Amino acid sequence: MSGIVALKNLKTDRVYLFYADNVVEDSARMRFELDLGMCGCKTLQDDYTETGLELFRFDTVLETDNPDDIQKVIDNYPERY
Repeated sequence: MSGIVALKNLKTDRVYLFYADNVVEDSARMRFELDLGMCGCKTLQDDYTETGLELFRFDTVLETDNPDDIQKVIDNYPERY
C-alpha cells in the first residue's frame, strides 16, 4: 500500500509528512535513518534524538498512488517539520 505518512511527535504535536511507495517498508526505513542519526530533516532528527522513539507515532493519513496528494493533508497539520 502506498500513501501519505505522518510521523508525529507526541510531545510537541509537530508532524513530518512524507509519501511512501510502501508504507510499511518506508516507515521502517525512516525509523532506521532516525535511529542512526541520518534523517535529512535536522529538526526532526534533533527532536527524535532528544526524546526517543517512544514519543513518536507513524500514521498513514491517506492511501494514494500520487505523491502530489501530500498537498491535500498539509493543512490538517499546522505544526510541521
